Amino acid sequence: MVVDFVLGAIAFAMFVLLVAWLRALSGASDPARGSWALFGFAGLVLLFGLAQQNPVLLGAAAGGVAATSAFVWWSARRNRQRDQVARSVADELGLSYEQDSASAEIRDLASALTIAGDRNQVQRALSGRWRGYDVKLFDYGYEVDTPRGGAVERNFTCALVSSPIDSEPITITAESFLTKVAAKVGYRDLQLGDPDFDRVFNVRSKDPTAAPKVLGPAVRAWLSEHGRGLNFLIGRGAVLCMASQGTVSRAELLESATRLRDLISPAAVTASRSETTIDRSAFRVSAAQVDADPNSSGPGRRIALGLAMVLLVPIAFVFGGYVLLYIACATGNGCV
Repeated sequence: MVVDFVLGAIAFAMFVLLVAWLRALSGASDPARGSWALFGFAGLVLLFGLAQQNPVLLGAAAGGVAATSAFVWWSARRNRQRDQVARSVADELGLSYEQDSASAEIRDLASALTIAGDRNQVQRALSGRWRGYDVKLFDYGYEVDTPRGGAVERNFTCALVSSPIDSEPITITAESFLTKVAAKVGYRDLQLGDPDFDRVFNVRSKDPTAAPKVLGPAVRAWLSEHGRGLNFLIGRGAVLCMASQGTVSRAELLESATRLRDLISPAAVTASRSETTIDRSAFRVSAAQVDADPNSSGPGRRIALGLAMVLLVPIAFVFGGYVLLYIACATGNGCV
């Protein structure tokens, strides 16, 4: 009986481990966000185990609760470590740190570069002055709903440098199979008359006259040498550099964005004023925002809610069955 209990616990724990590994592998910012489903499943297994007095199912329920609690704790610890790394980078670069950025302008710029996502978020934002510019480093993520009802999550690290160019955004991304297919059906990108550059990069803008002025020979040469694997946006008062999370360090991204900002020719600047049009409050830190760390409370609350769900699921099923039986007896449709 003890052996059956242990085997059931190991089997469910391995299942949770597989889910955790797949969630982490997919790049989810919070792999344990859907842990309520695992707790609920453990509650159902507990219900059937109690009903049948089956040690395997009882062990599976116990193993599921323990493994899911460990999963929640690991996910929270992972996020705290990322927060600590961002704070360390902020100290090294002399920038201020805020956990969640409330700037819609920053979020809109990042969204314009990815051109995707039903839900997006900016977090771990580092703000301040660097080499004479207002800058912001931040993590950006978005989700896309799939036809099957799930969601695909993508996460990036971004560096933003203020710029006097307030034209419509010019996005510069890597040429890919999908962009080539889109070009075949009429969604062609801008061609700048530089075959080597046009073959590697996909350039888009609602203002096609601005791109050739901004992306001069020096800018194109630098992008061809240093911009591969990165995505860029120029316009709306900013130069934005973006990379998939974990592929490039924050310091390297900031260096790239600043270098690109320096290379833009003054003749390409279309703004009629020295101040940029980007929301200046986006670069200022609010003490209330710094304290609003969603991970500061730790995983304890989520685990407690999960344990409550495990206990409530069997109770809800038993209560629901009792209600249905009572209704059947009261209406004369059937009664034990």
